[in-house]
Formats: sequence, structure tokens, C-alpha cells
Amino acid sequence: MGSWNLTSSLVCFALFSLSSIAQPPSPADQTVDVSRWKTFTNRAGWAIKHPDSWRVGSCAHCSDPTDPYGFVTFENPSTKELIMIEHLIDKPADQTLEQWLNNVKVTSVLNSFVREEWISLNGTRALKVFNRNVDSTESENIYIVHRSKTFAIRADPAYRIFPRMLSTFRFTGK
Repeated sequence: MGSWNLTSSLVCFALFSLSSIAQPPSPADQTVDVSRWKTFTNRAGWAIKHPDSWRVGSCAHCSDPTDPYGFVTFENPSTKELIMIEHLIDKPADQTLEQWLNNVKVTSVLNSFVREEWISLNGTRALKVFNRNVDSTESENIYIVHRSKTFAIRADPAYRIFPRMLSTFRFTGK
């Protein structure tokens, strides 16, 4: 297993602007046809669709966005909206999902806690946590476990396209 470097991934995430001016979702955003979007598949066992115009990337030291131990960014070049998905440390077998994700939420974000809620992400129980950033914006962090693999999906909750992209997130069975 590759090493998990929380500090470097959070620093890389913080370097991207989460404070772009985004509008609340409009009815048109909720009906966007995602069937024509590109599908990105990561070797850690997940896939997500994104608009064709969005760029897929990773940190400067991670040349392969499909690397199962790196993180992946999806960026809209025109609005600078950014969504990041990263593979965190695996869930220990001796902890329940609730125990594990409550521990992860405390240790994986450097910003102040605002609120949380348990959600279902395509049939899998996940923890959605909202944090306040140093620039007074909020970030949304969704923690989800597949088998023992733990993932964080991070974005600014004001991003109009985020709910549509999130609705396409799937585990690929690996």
C-alpha cells in the first residue's frame, strides 16, 4: 500500500481556490444531461463523470491521476471550480463505519467544523461534513468507505455542478 500523506494532500487542495464565486444550483443545473460527460476511472476502485471541458489533474508530484494512492482534481478552467477525490488511509477492521468516519473527519481537515450529516451516496452510507475555511467560505467533505478503502470527496458546496457530478460517483468493484 502506498503511503498516505494527509498534510501534502491538504496543502495541495488548499492551493486551489475554493472561494470562486459560484451561484446556487438552478433548475437547469439539476437537469443537466450527464450521459454525454466523460467518465474518469481511478485504479483505487471508483469512477465519476465530469463535463468534457473540465481538466483532470493531480499534484505536481503525482503524474498519474489514476494512481490509486494519489488524489484527483477536477477543475473547470473557466470558473476555477475544483473538486478533489482522494484515497485516505484504510478503515481498521476493529472499528465500525461510524467510529471510523467520526475519527477521519477530525483528523483529515485543518479548518473549523460547522455541521455534519449522514447521507447515502449511490447506496453507500457516507458522512458529509461542512467546514469553514480561513477565508470564511465553506468546504464540503464527504467521507465514504468501500470495503476497507476510505475516500474523501472535497468541494465548495456552492459549486453548481457538484451535486450532478456527485450523483455519478460509483465504486467499480475493485
